Amino acid sequence: MAEKWVLNEDEAMELLTLLIVSARIQLDEPAQYGPLRLLTAADRLSGFIKARASKETRPLLTQMTEEIPQLHMQMSDVEGYTAALDNLCKAVAGQLVERYGLAEAQS
Repeated sequence: MAEKWVLNEDEAMELLTLLIVSARIQLDEPAQYGPLRLLTAADRLSGFIKARASKETRPLLTQMTEEIPQLHMQMSDVEGYTAALDNLCKAVAGQLVERYGLAEAQS
């Protein structure tokens, strides 16, 4: 697997700033906002790297940039919100299993 940069410095600084400021804001916000802050960072990261990602990873990143913004609207539906987060976790896990050949390693 060839290494390549997926973020330029401006994008990395934007993401770093979002994470740091989100950590501070979280001290004063309701606890349920924490997942939203993390999803916002994941959405930004997905958007930044989608065009530069491998063809195998790009569909997952497209899924993230399509689904994550909708999750912000589902926060009041705890069951639906949890199910949507579970589906995103499964999608990421599936990509990792495929990318690193973990399915064959467990066979």
